Amino acid sequence: MATFNLAKGQSFQIQKEMELVHSGLVWDPPEGSGPAFDLDVHCFALIHPRGDASRARLYNDGSHALCYAFVRGPGNPEGSLTKNADGSFQTEDGAMWHERDDRTGKGGPAPRDEDEDEADDHHGEGFREEFKIVLAKLPADVAELAVWATIHDAERKRQDFGKVKNAYIEVCDAMDDELCRYQLTSEFAGKTTIQVASFLKQQDGSWKFHAVGAGSNAGLGEVINAYLS
Repeated sequence: MATFNLAKGQSFQIQKEMELVHSGLVWDPPEGSGPAFDLDVHCFALIHPRGDASRARLYNDGSHALCYAFVRGPGNPEGSLTKNADGSFQTEDGAMWHERDDRTGKGGPAPRDEDEDEADDHHGEGFREEFKIVLAKLPADVAELAVWATIHDAERKRQDFGKVKNAYIEVCDAMDDELCRYQLTSEFAGKTTIQVASFLKQQDGSWKFHAVGAGSNAGLGEVINAYLS
């Protein structure tokens, strides 16, 4: 399947009958002996009060927020996400799932059948930071899935997205065929946080993937608080 390369501000229409999508970040580890780039991807399910996207708020106080801050654990007993033994985590209803953390950008081989040629895989190595959305299971009130990317410990490591090589986000179907991608360019030099994209629900119930490309230096806590206030 052909890949659609998005520019900032462009959208890709997801077929209405498509019930599940995979998405995630891909990036190259740094050359030489510099510290690894630990990129994190977060996906927040949002409602639009009275249809106003500018007032977007977390659905159900974050029950469908794929973000480490919402994972239930000893230090966060009120967390809304279930952590699995392999380090992945998911919503209680199984509508949203996040793969375990990749702290280096090296990734790993994507699962494939024994008779499948490696060249047939859409990028050969699998996602670095991956999440899955079962569109058919999302609560009816969810109008948007906002996708953010951050760099863990960026200030201490003196890192920003302008120094990350070959970073992009892609969307794949249930068979792992790539549908579209959005390249993160040098435009984000000096930025440590990006609203990369949003999945936007359409009036007919279908979804489109919109490349937002809004960089900032806000912390993840500030992003979450903005959706809660």
